[in-house]
Amino acid sequence: MKVVVIEDEILIREGLCELMKKMFPELVIAGVAGNGQEGLLCIEKQQPDLVITDIKMPVMDGLQMLSAMQEKGLFPKVIVLTAYSEFSYAQQAVKLGVCDYIIKPVMIQEFVQTIRKIQNLCEQEKKRTPDTMGSLENIVSSVLHGVSALDEKMEEFLDKRYGILKDTPFIELLIYMGEGFEERRERKRQEMERVLSQKGVKYCLVDMEYDKSILVLIYGYPSRTEIERWYQNQILFQKRGGGEQDVSCGMLEVPAAGRIREGYQELLPYMDWNIVLGDDVLISYPRIADIQTEICIYPVELENQVKAAICMGEQEKVREITERFHRYFLDGRIFSPKEIKESYVRFQWAVLNIAKEVDSIDYKKIDQKKLLDRVMNAKTENELKKTFETLFDNMNPSEKGTETLSLAVKKAQSMIHEFYADGITLNEIADRLNLTQEYLGAQFHRETGENFSTYIRNYRLSKAKELLIGTQLRQYEISEKVGYTDAKYFARVFKECVGMSPAEYRKSNR
Repeated sequence: MKVVVIEDEILIREGLCELMKKMFPELVIAGVAGNGQEGLLCIEKQQPDLVITDIKMPVMDGLQMLSAMQEKGLFPKVIVLTAYSEFSYAQQAVKLGVCDYIIKPVMIQEFVQTIRKIQNLCEQEKKRTPDTMGSLENIVSSVLHGVSALDEKMEEFLDKRYGILKDTPFIELLIYMGEGFEERRERKRQEMERVLSQKGVKYCLVDMEYDKSILVLIYGYPSRTEIERWYQNQILFQKRGGGEQDVSCGMLEVPAAGRIREGYQELLPYMDWNIVLGDDVLISYPRIADIQTEICIYPVELENQVKAAICMGEQEKVREITERFHRYFLDGRIFSPKEIKESYVRFQWAVLNIAKEVDSIDYKKIDQKKLLDRVMNAKTENELKKTFETLFDNMNPSEKGTETLSLAVKKAQSMIHEFYADGITLNEIADRLNLTQEYLGAQFHRETGENFSTYIRNYRLSKAKELLIGTQLRQYEISEKVGYTDAKYFARVFKECVGMSPAEYRKSNR
């Protein structure tokens, strides 16, 4: 597989090339470039199988380059490099047929997994390509996946075998099935074959595994209006109330077989509108592009409320506020799906960062790229709502892992958590447990990895962080509540350990 790398930062560009040479010796680095203009020339010359490109670049950015590349009839696999702040650009890139994107700074494991996914995708596509002209599904599949193009020989074959002329129009009906694709696709295919046969139209079904969808191509129909009305009345009407979640549908018409791939890439991003309109509504392109939206005002008040609830350890309240956040976008108003997803990312990152600050989440278990992918790739309301479960499943880790502690250390921790504000000492805890101070101190350090003074200081500071974020208490009041009688000393300790003053910390998290 030939690869071209386009990145304006030379260290990143060289680093990616070295990593591929080491991890994937079978790949050929066919060329590198420092901007989109140079990259386009390199792609034209080398005809690579895979392009890895940055989005923000001088002279010509990545999106402009991808658009120009496709205008020239070049359709390699593409991975874009982007930052969290640029995810909206990554979404635009999806419309241009991008296979995947990697968040900067590039993590080796994520990069390797993404390259392997592309390799697997290429292997799947090779299996789809018939050695000789075969079924209509094989032909359409190879066109959709960019494996082959409709040349004169192929057009002649379609005419003779299937009666498909150069100007035969097609309706593309996209059925998105989400995570249930593998489990439900065979049943859905059988259902569609049955109803389409009853309708008396010609059709072809293609599995789009990567997009978790089935694409139904209909031809030989009387009119688009009739097919659309039939599908809405016969299929979607029966679906309402049926409980089939995460299955949504979109439709558009293309004037010829040669436009099938272009039409599919045009329709797929608009499937996001199922989040707003409901998955029992047919997303009809191009009408959906003209829908009027309202200004989406981010609910800052709900973000502040959820921060306070996290700081107070009120898990049920966190879930209740999250549910209110979800309903905020689904109360009958029409917001752009893009703005809704951006709001979800902002809200979830606020939850993640605050929970990390007050040590109420197992931060290392959160795959941030995967979480971002799930939000930005969601195409139904239910899928979007489920993205919160990743955070909820990893919250309140402080209670986990205590099974390895001795009873004495567990009791010592419990006393610290109960009496930290009263200035309790190691000697007082040892007396209550009928142990020597030296023995308890050594056992505490051995089992927790921290000495007593460090542990109680960090616990007090974590409580101070919660109060700074979740309350309006003044600094001297917070100092007293967490066991420091001298507010100035508290401020000095806080800055030494956290890297900013209490006031600066509060401001940065509001």
